[in-house]
Amino acid sequence: MEQQLDTPQSIQENQPEITVRPLPRWQRLLRSPLPVLVAAFALALGMWMVDFQPVSSDSTKLNAAYEPTVSDSELLNLKSPVWSEDRKNSLSKETDANGNPTGKLSTTVVPLSAQYIAPEQGGSILQLRARAAFNDKTMAVLVQWQDNTKNVFSEVGKNIYTDSVAVEFPLILLPGHQPFRCMGQPDSQVNIWQWKAERDPGVAGDSRIVTGSGKAVKNYVGPGIGFLQDTANLDPDSSASYDEATHTWSVIFSRPLSLGDNKTAAQFNPGDATTIAFAVWDGGNGERLSKKAVSTWVDFVLQPGNTTTQTIINFATIGGIGLVGLIAIVIAWRVLPAPKKPAAA
Repeated sequence: MEQQLDTPQSIQENQPEITVRPLPRWQRLLRSPLPVLVAAFALALGMWMVDFQPVSSDSTKLNAAYEPTVSDSELLNLKSPVWSEDRKNSLSKETDANGNPTGKLSTTVVPLSAQYIAPEQGGSILQLRARAAFNDKTMAVLVQWQDNTKNVFSEVGKNIYTDSVAVEFPLILLPGHQPFRCMGQPDSQVNIWQWKAERDPGVAGDSRIVTGSGKAVKNYVGPGIGFLQDTANLDPDSSASYDEATHTWSVIFSRPLSLGDNKTAAQFNPGDATTIAFAVWDGGNGERLSKKAVSTWVDFVLQPGNTTTQTIINFATIGGIGLVGLIAIVIAWRVLPAPKKPAAA
């Protein structure tokens, strides 16, 4: 008797029906982009909470101490305890060589080199020392350097010019990009505060050169090497002295944390991380204009200070962004078509 072979139709009829069960909700959740987004949001929140703010790769850093009880006049007084290297600081994170907390903020030593980009090249000062402090309204930067000759007036015929110093900040610091340290560039401008001894009544007396604001410091915007834009009514205050025994200039720059707008003056807030650069002119060595000693960019970090209001704003902002993101994910999950089930064999 001949054996009857099953036809494809009879084989299909004899197979059990395949039931495709939906994945459990937790497995579908793991396969969605939601965990990645949540992890990224948590990482960003953690970096913000610990104030993780990388600025540059340089190891030199200038920390500005938050001193809420120090007055504006004390910030401009070199003899004020705020400028003492032994002053305790409750927010200091510095440690000594053994890893023990010092409770202080060290003076930052900044190396300088001759300006070599544009003629006339040169610059003889090898380093300076800097400290910074701020209260709830005002920030001050102290710059000190050694100069064997005190040059308060210019004598052009003898190739002698006034001693000068400048500090520089980015007007807007973009992540991963720093302005050109020699006076910025058109698409990344800098804010320069320049002090000249010949403009300072404290060292030049009544023979000083008087500026429009009557101050020894001018506030400039740098759009590129060799160019300066003078701004009106934004010149910082200053205090300067020369120690004849140690041949040391000490110049304090002082300015409100926020002034004008970010197109004419750098803006500062407690907890900010930005950069700062320095330039020094030894007038007795014939240094003026582009002939000067300059630094590279130095990390400049303001301690957190009183940031209660800003913290509330930050939390509200992060919460709002997170809520919008979650709503978008839920809507996409419900609106987008589900993946098709595999066809039965």
